[in-house]
Amino acid sequence: MKVSHNNSRTQGSASHNDRTFDVDKADHIDQERLKDNRYWCVYEDLSFEEAERKFYEEHYGQMVKDQNQHRPEKLDIDDYLRVSRYCPEELILQIGNVDETIKDPAVFDACFDEYIKYLEEWNKDHGNHMHVLNWAVHKDEATIHAHIRRVWDYTTKDGTVRIGLDRALKEAGVQPPEPGLPEGRRNNRKMAFDRMMRARWIEICEERGITVDKKPKKARHLKIDDYKRDRHIEAIEHSRGNTRMVGELVREALGEIPEEKKTVAKDGRGYVSLAAEEYEALRLAAAQMGLDKEETARKEREAAEARLRAEEMKAHADRAQEGNLGLQAEIGRLKGQIAEGGPSLLADVMREGMQAVREPDERELGVLGEAGQAYDISRYASVYEAMDSLEDAYLGRERRHEEEER
Repeated sequence: MKVSHNNSRTQGSASHNDRTFDVDKADHIDQERLKDNRYWCVYEDLSFEEAERKFYEEHYGQMVKDQNQHRPEKLDIDDYLRVSRYCPEELILQIGNVDETIKDPAVFDACFDEYIKYLEEWNKDHGNHMHVLNWAVHKDEATIHAHIRRVWDYTTKDGTVRIGLDRALKEAGVQPPEPGLPEGRRNNRKMAFDRMMRARWIEICEERGITVDKKPKKARHLKIDDYKRDRHIEAIEHSRGNTRMVGELVREALGEIPEEKKTVAKDGRGYVSLAAEEYEALRLAAAQMGLDKEETARKEREAAEARLRAEEMKAHADRAQEGNLGLQAEIGRLKGQIAEGGPSLLADVMREGMQAVREPDERELGVLGEAGQAYDISRYASVYEAMDSLEDAYLGRERRHEEEER
């Protein structure tokens, strides 16, 4: 039997998980079994969406405030809940599929409870950088499965809590799969963590008598069909939200309604008669408005992510420029000290530079002379030119000495 252990930060819905959307439109949900579902939330009396917003406000409000100081366009908590870099990560656990699944829901509950226990203990032992915001076990669909939503963070030196998956895992002591190789898409700490947790999920299932098919798939694991249907239902919900806008469109399109199209029903209500082509045009317009709204939301998310990347690149450039200015100032200061020190300082630099490597032998002393006075310091434009001349002279003396020995 296959088992699933899949993470995503680009898909997932808090309202789907706690069933706060219109389940009447979800044909794949058995409402008789809704009562069998299990839920947990970091704030008991709030919906999953409300709880996630409250958690972000309380824990990451200062981060948002600090980052907004450098942004021309300010972002709010809702933006952070949407942007893939900062939004909650969703983990889906499943045993089997629609064709083959466990018969007893209590077995899944036992496996899930053991996994959550292990996850919490690991987190406690590794610095508490992971925060589970909510979880749900769905037994009202064709296949029992669980959703866990969480966020990773770390604390900066100034005490600000920031969202950051890789930094959090690094501070938790997780190493990449290949520690000696460069980190990247195919070698990162999250890969190592997910492999470890997936292995533990398989062990837990096997400990309860489930024979797990461990043969790896060549293609990426597909999301469960139930989840895809729920995403479609959410799209329908967006379209329903446009009903009021459609009404305005109708009024603007029709303008003054001709008398021959007006009808009064027995209940006294007024209606407008539409030809089949007019009705179809209106239906298509409403559907398109729903699609346009989704596309607008997607572009807004992409724009927010692009703004974040641009701001980070600008901040990095500013830090580099500050570092360059500091280095230039330090070089200027050192040049001034050398100029003020005159020949005596140059001689000291040359002598100390050689002594920093090792004590000079007799041949080196013959080149340097006492206190480096074998050189007329005023002939050299810089310390570097003097040191190069010294090195050439020393190597030349070395070569002649070796020839004499041979």
